[in-house]
Amino acid sequence: MSEWKITRHQVAIAGRVTDSIQGKSLASVEVAITGMPGPFRKRLETLAIQYGERWATMSERPDKTSTRPDGLFYFLDLPDGKYTISASLPNAGRRYGAAQGSATVSRDTEGRVKMASINLALQPTTVNGKITATGHKAGVMMAEVRVKGSGERAFSDAHGQFVLSGIEPGKRTVLVLKQGFRAASQLVNIAEPGESHTANFALVVEAG
Repeated sequence: MSEWKITRHQVAIAGRVTDSIQGKSLASVEVAITGMPGPFRKRLETLAIQYGERWATMSERPDKTSTRPDGLFYFLDLPDGKYTISASLPNAGRRYGAAQGSATVSRDTEGRVKMASINLALQPTTVNGKITATGHKAGVMMAEVRVKGSGERAFSDAHGQFVLSGIEPGKRTVLVLKQGFRAASQLVNIAEPGESHTANFALVVEAG
């Protein structure tokens, strides 16, 4: 289409944002159109002039929205073309990385929008690994794993595997506690949001 002809209240792009590890829906994720066809870009430029300084601070715009409690989002009345959609969760600090995908808007022979669907998964910043006992390959079950100085914690499963999900990047001390074993700790350095770091522990049986 050479011109953008608006048909009001038609959902052009819809999708859901989830946690890539737990699969749960994420609310209040900022979803933005960062790549777009020319007609839509010109429309945004016109709106930016109309709204002035308010434009930069608006949370809901034709090119920007937030996910609902069920993780869903949508964009209305878009012209045909290919779009790049980006999602991030700034209110969670740096506990999640960003995600990006693409969707193509088109119309049927009667001019109705053929809704494009896109699902995005945000990668949480994680530390994962396995807990064993010295001299044994079998995992230690129900060992408590936590990050020193914060509230994140997890417990190892029947195979000794654990995942600490949604933690802040940086230099973090991971503690492992299990009755009958000496406490163990390990310093990990997570550089970027959404990064995954592996930390394995071999616990020593407590004497006496």
